[in-house]
Amino acid sequence: MPVRESAPMRWRYTGVALLLVFVMAILLFRVTDTYQVCSLSLIGALFLLRPLPFRQWTRVDVSVGLVVLYDLLSPICAVSAVAAIPRAGVSFLTLLGYLVSRRLFASERALRVVRFGSFLPIGIALALAIGSFFVFRSSVLEVGFADTYPFRFLFRPLGYITNVWAEVLLLILGWLCLARRHVGFLVFLTIGAILLSFSRGAYIALAVYMALWLALIKPLREKVRVPLLALLALLLVGLSFPAELGTTLAMNRTVSQRQSTSGRIDATRASWEAFRERPLLGYGNGNYTLAIDKALNQDSTRSYTSLAPNLPVQLLVEKGIVGLGLYLFLLIAIVQSLWERRKERESRVVFCLLSALAIKEMTQASLLGTHFALFLLAISLVFPQGDENGSVEKTETVSVWDYGLPVVVLLCYFVYVGFVFRKEREDQRLRAIESAWKRGEWGEALRLMERAGERTPDLVNRALLYGRAYRETGDIMHLADAEKALREARRRQPEDVQIEYLWTCLYLDKRESGKAADIAGRLASAYPRNAFYRFAWAEALYRQGEKEAALAELVEAIRFIPRLLTEEKTDGLRLSDPGFYRALERRLSDLHPSLEDTPADYARYGYIVHRLGDRPRAERYLRRAVEGLPNLATPWRLLGDTAKYRLLLYGAFQKDLRATEIPEDTAITASRLFLRYYPFKFTQWYGQRLLFSE
Repeated sequence: MPVRESAPMRWRYTGVALLLVFVMAILLFRVTDTYQVCSLSLIGALFLLRPLPFRQWTRVDVSVGLVVLYDLLSPICAVSAVAAIPRAGVSFLTLLGYLVSRRLFASERALRVVRFGSFLPIGIALALAIGSFFVFRSSVLEVGFADTYPFRFLFRPLGYITNVWAEVLLLILGWLCLARRHVGFLVFLTIGAILLSFSRGAYIALAVYMALWLALIKPLREKVRVPLLALLALLLVGLSFPAELGTTLAMNRTVSQRQSTSGRIDATRASWEAFRERPLLGYGNGNYTLAIDKALNQDSTRSYTSLAPNLPVQLLVEKGIVGLGLYLFLLIAIVQSLWERRKERESRVVFCLLSALAIKEMTQASLLGTHFALFLLAISLVFPQGDENGSVEKTETVSVWDYGLPVVVLLCYFVYVGFVFRKEREDQRLRAIESAWKRGEWGEALRLMERAGERTPDLVNRALLYGRAYRETGDIMHLADAEKALREARRRQPEDVQIEYLWTCLYLDKRESGKAADIAGRLASAYPRNAFYRFAWAEALYRQGEKEAALAELVEAIRFIPRLLTEEKTDGLRLSDPGFYRALERRLSDLHPSLEDTPADYARYGYIVHRLGDRPRAERYLRRAVEGLPNLATPWRLLGDTAKYRLLLYGAFQKDLRATEIPEDTAITASRLFLRYYPFKFTQWYGQRLLFSE
């Protein structure tokens, strides 16, 4: 039975309902909420409504609370606490949304406001996404490509990558289907948008959703309505984009599809090795990529991704056995709740949604890092709890619980905002340091850096700054300070092997070739497909007079990252050691692709022989590369197709693409090139920018 509402209570519930819609819109459109206004607003709503009495908490309520509590405590035992804190903030916001919804949905009026109010931002988002797809497609076809499937990475609706957007759409579909009326057109648009994502995992999940819908939903009219809309959307997409649809349904036809599948298998193996190192509590939220970095992301020929291959793997690595156990407890509680109310329509819709979501998460895990998806899932879990949403006891007395829980969450909010303010100050300091450095005020930049803290990112940035100061001033004391900072950073974060590489570069700057060779040799032996480690080892060996060994390492480094052929020191060998450089050219010219090599390997070989002047051979390799992977940018430039190159370099939404300049392959140092690769990891692990990164 719904709660009887007085006029003041009705307005209070309506206001909170509109606030919940506002929060959903903020999360859906990925609006930057630096100071956590959404969390503060929901805390205010919790004070207004008062939380559900603890004696009325269900198994699902308790399970959700335990999962979020574990996330809030995760930074304490995380390998990198800074990476875990933002995830704790997301879980905190999700819990607030869940608690407010548990109280709010006791009011039928408020529930209608939330339901129908959410249709506006959802409709706008769908219109923008579908409209932007046609702009994206037009840009791709305009430069001469036959279809858009290989270029899905250029399509970023509302800033989401395609696979993440597909998961958001699955949750929106479930949310819309919880309403009985006035949602047909939005459901059609949502299914159409899912199909336009051309995501294999999303297609499988959508098929599961429709199969379960046909099996579970009653009456017949409603049973067939959503599948018919899906069939209509499929026909329209199939008629309009037959090539893309056919490629998606084939599942494993293209090189990129096969590489994606094998990459996820490799990631699963690497994740298992990482899990065995810290099985009980895991590495901490947000630390997945740090945990598998040594096992997976030290190959210079592999593309970097922050997404785990599936949800169970992510849970094991980040949360350990304890965290996985809490999620299993939550899953059991949800299944029990759904079973107890299996005859209710809402329970069946939520079951369809959760099943489809589980399938999607088994193909790539993005749920825990997507704010809107996690928030919408949490409030969707309120529906199958039936009459317990409407059995709230309204009494005039006020218990400690009524305001105790809101006070506790308010204190948590202040703790988190304190972290946000500190991070903002650190970002401002880094901007001031870079600004002072660009003005030539080196002393001011060093003074500002000395005021930074002693955390790992502070130490790494300090070492980079001191290293740059040495190159500008020649003061050897700066190298000593840089070495001290790197030694402490390495002690604090042994999982980050890139710090050892920076240490190698430091010893090379100090002309201590023996120490540099020891570290670089150890790194190159442990990670033989990392071009930077092998390049540093080659430089150290060359300085020690071991030219033959240096030549072998240099050839391998360039084979993995051909751009190192234009590196300043490599290019300088033309004049300083022409015999060595001619030997390098001969060795590089003798490289040939093997039967197992991928199109990306052909692209690398093509770049190398193109730089060596063998244009006919380069064209053969480059053509072979773009036939298999047309989304490779550099081969198109070397083949003279600048229109395709501009599209891949600047994106499908660049205004006046033909007028954009094409950057030249100017000489670059290995250190500067490294600072194009490392910042992705650095920012994700430490929540801070890397100095001098491009």
